[in-house]
Amino acid sequence: MAFVMTAYNITIQQGFTADIIKMTWLSFPLTFVVAFTLEYFIVAKYGMKLVFKLHKNHHTSFQKRSLTALVFVGSMATLMSLFFSILAVGFSKNLPLTWIYNLAISAIFAYPLVVFVAAPLVGFVFRTIFPEGSIVDIAK
Repeated sequence: MAFVMTAYNITIQQGFTADIIKMTWLSFPLTFVVAFTLEYFIVAKYGMKLVFKLHKNHHTSFQKRSLTALVFVGSMATLMSLFFSILAVGFSKNLPLTWIYNLAISAIFAYPLVVFVAAPLVGFVFRTIFPEGSIVDIAK
């Protein structure tokens, strides 16, 4: 997600060129470190608490996945849009408007990407590696 969203934000800011992959690849290490740190220490910690409060027993797996994506994408899009805005304009008077713009265009792209592409793909890979019933709870 971090790589795709980095490419998307660079494309939005600078237009579609042949150098998008190169620019994305060169800026990816810093973006990955920032995204991983924010997700691991902030979003996952507080986001999962919110997700568990919002999940209901009658929700389907798609509804649960969509709700989880909404919480995580909302949080990560907000924080990463701020990061990309600071990279683009620095701490200038244009920062708030750039942040709002980046947040709007990022969230519109990120939410469907997570719900319809990333989550099903990760679920498929996870279930291929660990078929249902193959993970044993050692606490029992």
